[in-house]
Parts: sequence; structure tokens; C-alpha cells
Amino acid sequence: MPINLNQVMEDFNNSGLNELIDKLDHIAYRVKMGERLSTMQAMMNLLPYREFKNFKILKANAITTCIKLHNTLPVIVISEGLSENSIVEKYCQKYGSRVHHLAYLVKDIEEVVEIQKSRGVEFTSDKVIGSESEGIKQVFTMPTQTTNHIIEYIQRFGDFDGFFTPSNVEDLMISTAKLGEA
Repeated sequence: MPINLNQVMEDFNNSGLNELIDKLDHIAYRVKMGERLSTMQAMMNLLPYREFKNFKILKANAITTCIKLHNTLPVIVISEGLSENSIVEKYCQKYGSRVHHLAYLVKDIEEVVEIQKSRGVEFTSDKVIGSESEGIKQVFTMPTQTTNHIIEYIQRFGDFDGFFTPSNVEDLMISTAKLGEA
């Protein structure tokens, strides 16, 4: 059966998601060990991105750097494994260095997840990761069949401006283990 993009758009608009999904928040790369700095350099040579935040994710044995263009979104997030058995390195051995996911800022993550599940979308975890008290909630979809990209839905609370917390980033990365990345 041919794809009817008008029907796809109509179904999406009728779902209520149009009012809940705000904007692209960040683009996350996973790169092979030793490629994080050269990836940052390439981005920073092309555009005025500057280093914003760094995180070491102990359980995932990885390091993540965020670079930001002025004070705008999307932020570029670059993760690399610190050993051969890192979730990030295993992903890169399977798929190469590439975009891992696109993250979209949403107004009500629980409602987005409920609607998407009713539409047949599957997620890498059984529940949303994080909490309002931590300042952030987020969840990954399973990869798309055509491009193997993951969509992340993210909701921030209060004045929290980060992309994860030290506790939830591990849970988020580890949720991708079911994809054969760990």
C-alpha cells in the first residue's frame, strides 16, 4: 500500500501531539573511542559552537560533552566510550560513529508517552526516567526501522537547564542495552 503523507500528518495532528512537542532540544552523537575531541573540533570549526558541559558516566563507562551555539537550541551532545565494553563503544562498533538520537522538548512527557504507546510506538524502558524533583524526565523510543534513529522526549522542570542528571543518564544509556548495545 502506498504511503499517504497527508494521512500521516492528519493522524499526528489528531493525536494531540502537535500541541505537546515543542522543539528540537539536542542532537546526540555516539562516536568511537578517541573521536570525541576531533568531532568537537570539526563542529567548532564549522560553527561558533563552544564547550558547554562535560559528564563522565561511570556505569556506562563513557564520557559526554555538550557543545552549544550561543544561547540557542539544539545543543550537540557527543558521547564516547572509555573502553571496549562501554555501551557507547559497542554501539559504534555495530553502527559506526553517527547520530544516536534526536531529542525533542515536550510539555507533558507522560501524556506524550501515553499517546505514542497508543499509536504503537515502543520505548527502550518501561517507564519515563527522571523526576520533577530532579528537574528532568526523559525517555527513548526504539529505533526507527528505516534510519535506526532514536527519538528522545525530554521535559525539564523549574530552572533545570541540563540534559540529564548523573543518576538518570546512566539509566537512560543503560535502557539502550536491550538494543544489543551493551
